Amino acid sequence: MPISNYYIKKILNYYRKETEYAHNEIDQMRYSLQTILWEIEKTIYLFLISLVLGFPLHFLLCALAIWTIRPLAGGFHASTPWRCFLFTLFGFILTFFATPLMPFNHITMMLVGSYSVLITVVATPIRSKQMESVASKSKDKQKKYRVTLITVVWFVCIFTKQGFFLAPFIMWIIFLQNVQLLIEYLRIKLQLR
Repeated sequence: MPISNYYIKKILNYYRKETEYAHNEIDQMRYSLQTILWEIEKTIYLFLISLVLGFPLHFLLCALAIWTIRPLAGGFHASTPWRCFLFTLFGFILTFFATPLMPFNHITMMLVGSYSVLITVVATPIRSKQMESVASKSKDKQKKYRVTLITVVWFVCIFTKQGFFLAPFIMWIIFLQNVQLLIEYLRIKLQLR
């Protein structure tokens, strides 16, 4: 992301010149800054696009659902920030434009909700390569329990607030998160064989 990269370079150059940080500490700072600033910049771009398309409230609620699930569940990690942006943009646009064409009733909600909870239990957490080295089995279990509970809460809210016009959008964005989670889970399992 261009704006973030500019500030990341400035910050890291300052710490390289002015302090005595080890190379691995600078690398950790770089990774943390990239993770935070790229996500902020990506979110701003996505919000602006949703504003132009006329879906700002849709975006904010769908993003809230993803922000509560994705950091714990993990999933597909693109090789560059721009690929990540395009993949995320595709997911949101698919949700915005395809949701009105998809059924939203008790049966669909039960099927999508059951699928999402099942995939969450089976496949989480999926970590990026950078996070794999600091993985902890006990933290993985905690993440799995928390993200499963959050997913269940989202679907209970959707089920009880069916009349809310954004409920189908939230349901389908969580569904898409779990589709890509399953695909990434299967890809990893097949690579290990």
